Amino acid sequence: MFLNNISKFISAYQYGQASDETLIVAKAAFLDFIGVTLRGFKEKPSQYALMTMGEIFQGNLNFDLEASIIGKSDNKTDVLTAGLINGISAHSLELDDGHRTAQMHLGAIVFPTAIAIAEAYDLSGEEFLEAVIIGYEIGIMLGQIANPQHRDRGFHSTGTIGTFVAGAVASKLLKLDTDQIINVLGLCGTQAAGLLESDHSGSMGKVLHAGKAVYNGILSAFLAKNDFIGSESIIEGNEGFLNTMVYTNNSLTKNNHNLEKSLKELKEIKFRDIYFKKYPFCRHLHSAIDTTLKLRSTIGDEYLHIESITVKTYKTATEHNNYSPKNIEQLKQSLPYAVAISLVCGEVTVDKIDELIKYGLLDAHSEVTIVKHIKSLASRVVLVLDEKLNNLYPDKRPSNIVIKLDKSFRNGIFQNITLIPKGDYENPFELKELLEKFRVLNPDFDVNNLVIIDNLEKEQSMIKVIETLNGGL
Repeated sequence: MFLNNISKFISAYQYGQASDETLIVAKAAFLDFIGVTLRGFKEKPSQYALMTMGEIFQGNLNFDLEASIIGKSDNKTDVLTAGLINGISAHSLELDDGHRTAQMHLGAIVFPTAIAIAEAYDLSGEEFLEAVIIGYEIGIMLGQIANPQHRDRGFHSTGTIGTFVAGAVASKLLKLDTDQIINVLGLCGTQAAGLLESDHSGSMGKVLHAGKAVYNGILSAFLAKNDFIGSESIIEGNEGFLNTMVYTNNSLTKNNHNLEKSLKELKEIKFRDIYFKKYPFCRHLHSAIDTTLKLRSTIGDEYLHIESITVKTYKTATEHNNYSPKNIEQLKQSLPYAVAISLVCGEVTVDKIDELIKYGLLDAHSEVTIVKHIKSLASRVVLVLDEKLNNLYPDKRPSNIVIKLDKSFRNGIFQNITLIPKGDYENPFELKELLEKFRVLNPDFDVNNLVIIDNLEKEQSMIKVIETLNGGL
């Protein structure tokens, strides 16, 4: 019943139903995706994955259906490989968009899926946007049904729920009927995977979650297109997604109203609720970074006189408590280091992080002064679970930071709080800020190529669109 209703929505939704606001945000999200994915393709996970797929296929790139790898404009590959690599690249920098209460990264799933199929079949910009909107809507709905319980049980929603999202996007672009879409989503559910241990242990598994969600969603859609059958009860069945990966003790019956309410609200597109990221760290650290940078504007370069740093925040943020990250994946999950870098550098960018790593930030010892200061400050960060702030989560992601200076500054205390980090719709980026983010990530890109996004719905060839955007470097 549940999948039947979702499938009907996917099948029936038309581009003309989208509001102007939804289309504006969709285009902004696409621009942001291209920016982070172009730069993300240069990162090790994307390069390792590309090398691996090349080994598996033994260099055979002669496929009937071809799609582009963003950041590699010299040749195309099969739709599954393109989806996998683009998903990994989009998530590699920790700069891709997300949704606060759905607790997942949507752009890293939606756009790689939509690009792979829309380009392979040379669909129109309108068809592309139609599927993109559906993907965000399905992802937000399922994420809000499943979380925070799903996350609290150790699952990474970008990998798990993301598989359903990719299946929904692929289904729309392949123009599948309702019964076929049910099979797609049924197959997605049995492939939904992603454990948060990959995040917190500092592995590349976290970005693999995004790539595999895209891969599995596309695979499910093509299987169903050829009459492969999936489970219609994969969501609410006794051993389905919700009963095994979300609720405990078969408590789904107590939460049936959530499913019914979500289905009724399905046509109320929530696209504006997504957030864009400013810093290459886990989103749970962003309010602390925002707060620290505010305090840094007052303290300036006197951070050497800091005696203690207390970060009062919500439970999930306090769990990002790695005081000695050994690789960049662990660093992106470290709240003490995020705060220390903000205080010492006054900026938190991909280039600055790369520079600090080159100077030995992740080494056991470094003689570089700036790295010594960061390590010293990180060791003085105390993370405190504040119940009042915790009660505001997940509707808000607050951080209250108290910095105490030493006697030479009369034991001065500076304090500030951020309830909602920069980039959420209540504290949004302006378009010029998104463009600046793009430029900083890709300084050699010809930004004139981005104009094609402005009137994307009028473009008749997604091959042309992707070639234009992928050829800007």
